[in-house]
Amino acid sequence: MHLQYTDKMNGEEYNELRISVGWRPITEGQAERGLAHTTFLMAVRDTDKIVAMGRVLFDFGYTAYLGDIIVRPEYQGHGIGRQIVERLIDRTMDAAFEDEKIMFILGAAKGKEPFYEKFGFRRRPNDVSGDGMSMWRKK
Repeated sequence: MHLQYTDKMNGEEYNELRISVGWRPITEGQAERGLAHTTFLMAVRDTDKIVAMGRVLFDFGYTAYLGDIIVRPEYQGHGIGRQIVERLIDRTMDAAFEDEKIMFILGAAKGKEPFYEKFGFRRRPNDVSGDGMSMWRKK
């Protein structure tokens, strides 16, 4: 493996990764707009092939959404996902001011919760927080 970490990728590559892990693709426009409005992006290439990604949507206040941590199945188990999460958290914390706390939130893919617990994420509901929730709507 010859891995290269970058902050560049396109919508087609984004959908390739989504499909590689069994997620449905989104429209090319959604993919491109989503990437363009991502605060911090981490993409990983093996030579020219996109093999992993992650992104953060940060309000520069206190909330950062960690999303789309995707590693192609054949590249899983090599610490790439861990590197992506660590680098994205570090990048977000670098943008915060001294003594500020940032709340990182995410929606883990089913079965991937133990991966995020290693970073200190807590399952919901818990003694402080209710269930996480989501919804899809189509226009």
